[in-house]
Amino acid sequence: MLSHKQREYARLSDHRWNIKTGATRSGKTYLDIAYTIPKRIQAVKGQNGLAVLVGNTKGTLQRNIIEPMQEIFGEARVSDIRANNTATIFGQEVYCLGADSKKHVDRFRGASIKYCYGDEITTWSEDVFTMLKSRLDKPYSVFDGTCNPDNPQHWFHTFLQSDADIYQQAYTIDDNPFLDPLFVSNLKREYAGTVYYDRFIRGLWVAAEGAIYKAFVNRPQDFIIPNADNYRFIKCVVGVDFGGGTSAHSFTCTGF
Repeated sequence: MLSHKQREYARLSDHRWNIKTGATRSGKTYLDIAYTIPKRIQAVKGQNGLAVLVGNTKGTLQRNIIEPMQEIFGEARVSDIRANNTATIFGQEVYCLGADSKKHVDRFRGASIKYCYGDEITTWSEDVFTMLKSRLDKPYSVFDGTCNPDNPQHWFHTFLQSDADIYQQAYTIDDNPFLDPLFVSNLKREYAGTVYYDRFIRGLWVAAEGAIYKAFVNRPQDFIIPNADNYRFIKCVVGVDFGGGTSAHSFTCTGF
């Protein structure tokens, strides 16, 4: 059973780059392990080129993608990642590679890729992604991928704003109707007032900078003491953070 957003992706993800970004636990990866990856791999079986899964590390691919697929389809259809960095998925040999460091760029040199799935893309080295673009060189080459948002200046966010052939979806945590409402409520409270609420709950690409006093900005009444003249301060301490030549200084006066 799929959510509305998942069905929308299954229907419209017919571009060269098909990307889901957004909140944690919003159903992005589940759709891929249950539907997208099996569909794509069987569609390109027998055609020239490699099928590739790319993640932060080979270990995260095993944990995030391979093992959940095994739970759904069984180990006869989805094998573990072997020592030679391959797994067999629905009869297709699939290369499983980490992309957390630019040293892994060489793994893509000379390869022609017919299908690539990308997990946790914002954790990759940009050099690996840049090399991957040139390896998707078949008329039928397709990429599917997911990530949680990062800061708006992240290299992958810049790519998503480009004029490449991209189909993109953005998810909030409320786009997953199958989550326990109590879990969602607890998670919202636990992330409240932090940059992670915007990224992991609302699915937004927001910067951490400027968010230090976000709780104060949102609910100043919780932090402001009315009629401060009624209090006698016995000591005041001023802390300073020198910003250097390009950043502002910060002076904070604390009264006891």
